[in-house]
Amino acid sequence: MTLHSEAESHLRRMRDRMTRERMPPLHTVEPERARAWLRETISDQRPPLPASDMVEDRTLPARSGPRAVRLIRPAATGDETLPVVLYFHGGGFVMGGIEESAHEAHRLAEAGPALVVSAAYRLAPEAPYPAAIDDGYDALVWTYENAPRWGGDPRRLTLAGCSAGGNLATAVAHLAAVSNGPRIRQLYLLCPWLDLTLSQPSVGAFASGFGLDREEIEANAEAYVGDSGDAGDPMISPALHDPPRGFPATRILAAECDPLRDEARLFARRLGRAGVPVDLIEAPGMIHAFDLWLHAMPAGRASVEEAESALVPT
Repeated sequence: MTLHSEAESHLRRMRDRMTRERMPPLHTVEPERARAWLRETISDQRPPLPASDMVEDRTLPARSGPRAVRLIRPAATGDETLPVVLYFHGGGFVMGGIEESAHEAHRLAEAGPALVVSAAYRLAPEAPYPAAIDDGYDALVWTYENAPRWGGDPRRLTLAGCSAGGNLATAVAHLAAVSNGPRIRQLYLLCPWLDLTLSQPSVGAFASGFGLDREEIEANAEAYVGDSGDAGDPMISPALHDPPRGFPATRILAAECDPLRDEARLFARRLGRAGVPVDLIEAPGMIHAFDLWLHAMPAGRASVEEAESALVPT
């Protein structure tokens, strides 16, 4: 379990920035301040987005009110009918958004190629469980019904998410399976957060100094679960439970030096025992959510490309 030198350099740059800007650990400040700092940091450090892709911002009529979505389609695909990827951003259910995860959404569009629908959802602590799941399921139904307007084929639908977004994608897939909802052909989870009880060994092994400290995980779990949830519930910690019948084939991208690594491994084993087709790709030496920072950690690109080589379901 050796941290890659590129990951070390990235972590050092992030620590230096926080010191320079006198920013305490993000989970210790008010959510709006943490969100703004993360948004600005990503904007300052990321390379330019592809200028040629079709990008359209819309709103969908969720049960909770209008929710933002962004549709991305590679320009080179012309009028071709494309598979669809519905993507949920990460951020511990407390931070993140469509803008912060734009590079990943564009990469998924190019990797397919696919029509990507990047969907926003309500954040904790203002909107704890099950608000994000309600918004996520509404985004699934809207995407399934409306993707053809942008040349997407909802019969070839992948549900994807990074970190907390991976948890949300899994919960939405669970709901779709048990309620005879829209058919999801594939689930793609990137460094997913699948056990909010923090009961896996990797949470202790990488508790500090690897970019996602145990204290931050605990604070975000408390904010999301709130007063009405149970951290052990299958809709909150799916790694602790067998999947329902009809659960989609799943691809998981994990990172070796991630406190959430072992829950990805556990979930993959559960899926396999239940007969769900599953592939687990683990990036050596990488840290949590490295897939969002490939410009800083290009050594992780090979694992991402392996995971996304089969992004489009056949």
